Amino acid sequence: MRLPTQYSQRTPLRFNITPLIDVVFLLIIFFLVASHFVRSEQAEPVNLPAATGGDTRHDEALHRLTVTIDRDGQMFISAEAQSQQSVLQRIAGLQIAAAAAGVNPEVRLRADRDAQCGSVRKLIEHCAGRNIRSIQFAVSVNGSD
Repeated sequence: MRLPTQYSQRTPLRFNITPLIDVVFLLIIFFLVASHFVRSEQAEPVNLPAATGGDTRHDEALHRLTVTIDRDGQMFISAEAQSQQSVLQRIAGLQIAAAAAGVNPEVRLRADRDAQCGSVRKLIEHCAGRNIRSIQFAVSVNGSD
């Protein structure tokens, strides 16, 4: 910050906090939008399969796709219903983007415990065919979703 060359005792030195307010406002907006996307990722309610144990890490991967499958076999991405072909195209796009960035892509499956295994199997086979090795299954540990 450049100080004025002529400084008098009567004129106090003032700091302009307008840029600081702008930055704080942008940070607030960023966190509100980010929290909305995290909540909408799991907006479709499903009864997850029960497990006696599981990994509770919640590390954030940049190249991750969460697919929700309800009991009727309908697939959702970010709480929006998708056709199976559309989901397979999104997985292919995820793999291409991750390969361009030099990282490993990750697919997270949230399948209802009463869903048919055929749709889950098709997604796993497609991931394997696209060389996606990190597939995570969301489960309910001790009855909690």
